Amino acid sequence: MIQAVIRYALLCLPLSVVAQAVAADTPTPPAPFAKLVPTEFPNGLTLVELARVRDAGPPWRMVEVAAEQEGAPSRQEKVSVADGVRAMYAFPGTQYFANAKIEFSVPGHYAQDKATVLDALTHACARMKAHVDAYVGAHPDVRAKLDRVVSRGKAYVSYESGSIQGYDYALCTQNALNLSGSVPAMLHIFVPQREVIVTAYLLQQKESKFQTIDEFLGMQREFIDGYIDFLHRQ
Repeated sequence: MIQAVIRYALLCLPLSVVAQAVAADTPTPPAPFAKLVPTEFPNGLTLVELARVRDAGPPWRMVEVAAEQEGAPSRQEKVSVADGVRAMYAFPGTQYFANAKIEFSVPGHYAQDKATVLDALTHACARMKAHVDAYVGAHPDVRAKLDRVVSRGKAYVSYESGSIQGYDYALCTQNALNLSGSVPAMLHIFVPQREVIVTAYLLQQKESKFQTIDEFLGMQREFIDGYIDFLHRQ
């Protein structure tokens, strides 16, 4: 099944997603994160849960970087974390839409941290795309089913990077719902002024606000634009 193929590729993503019922009250970000964590987006997406991600232990986390060659082993790389929070977002009456980590790099390590997470996302997305393309190429029946549900004019898996209002971002998206698991997209937003990296997993759950891939892609774009607009106004 194609789902199994993509799940294999997803192992390259440093993923930790919680899918639970959302809280009712809007948390208040602590002082170091008040200008880094939006509590509400213009489309109604709201911060529903906030927790520190590093209280003790070494000031780094490990990410897996997929090998470029098929069959070659991946490598583990350190990304520094001086402080961080996990922010969970949901639309009213729905389950989580976004699971975001907002992390300060250790002073002097931001440039390398940015390069490392970009490398990991780029390679993971390329590996996922290659697996999907190879699988559907060998299974015309699967291709016919996917072509009916993939967003018009888009590849099954796509990588995008750019800059909005001076903030770089990178994004890997599965352009069809139910392609694999509950994480249709993963993205990074980079905040050089504060040496902060935002990593967000956008989620598909049973009680999601969107029903089609195009609705999801619209909300994905609103999340990126809304988050960066919040950062720009601080």
